[in-house]
Amino acid sequence: MVCLQEAHDYHGRREGQAEELARRVGYPHVASFPVSVSHMARDASLALGILSRFPLDDVVFKRFPNPGLEGSGPGGGRWTLHDKGYAVGSLDLGGGRRLGFVNGHCFPLRRFGASPTDPVFAPMWEMLAEDLREIGRTGMAFAGVDANYGRFGELLGDVMGAGGYRSAFEGTPTTAKGVQNDHVLYGRALRLLSTTVAATESDHAYCQVRVQVEAGGAGDGGMILTGVSTGPS
Repeated sequence: MVCLQEAHDYHGRREGQAEELARRVGYPHVASFPVSVSHMARDASLALGILSRFPLDDVVFKRFPNPGLEGSGPGGGRWTLHDKGYAVGSLDLGGGRRLGFVNGHCFPLRRFGASPTDPVFAPMWEMLAEDLREIGRTGMAFAGVDANYGRFGELLGDVMGAGGYRSAFEGTPTTAKGVQNDHVLYGRALRLLSTTVAATESDHAYCQVRVQVEAGGAGDGGMILTGVSTGPS
């Protein structure tokens, strides 16, 4: 499975980046959720993209409440906070098994003089945490999120830790500026096999996590689960 953030979606006028990549790599199942206007292409929206070898089930997009912050860019231009949110759903692995997932992109609040830990944003994090709890009840779940923040787990309360999710990597730079903004979380029924964080031509790294699905305490197969961030954020 591949998760994309800020992939271009052209609203059916032409093939979007998620559809193009799925076609090129031979993934038969793809979804694209436009989130905000693109600052890189006039005729496109920035979307959350999901590619999978397994059927996608009950996938929905949930938009974070936008606080409407404004700020100044490096060149002095006026910046307005674009919409962000996450897609939540499941993969049908066959045999009655499902793997829940979240693909998310959070506000770059630091660029607007705010912090993710400000109390006003607590309901937003609880919104995400509630869905993570719901899909992670059996431990068969993962999340790939550009959190625009390093200590992402601290924002999610009891979602992390014993009986909950684990972080696939910590303290690993995932941006060109040398900080970790991107995170992959995995549930207790998944066994971490390997991680890869590699620089790209984008301002974010390619993040790959390989896990083994556990069944009855024994591994019964492996799959590659990948969270990828594309383009500026």
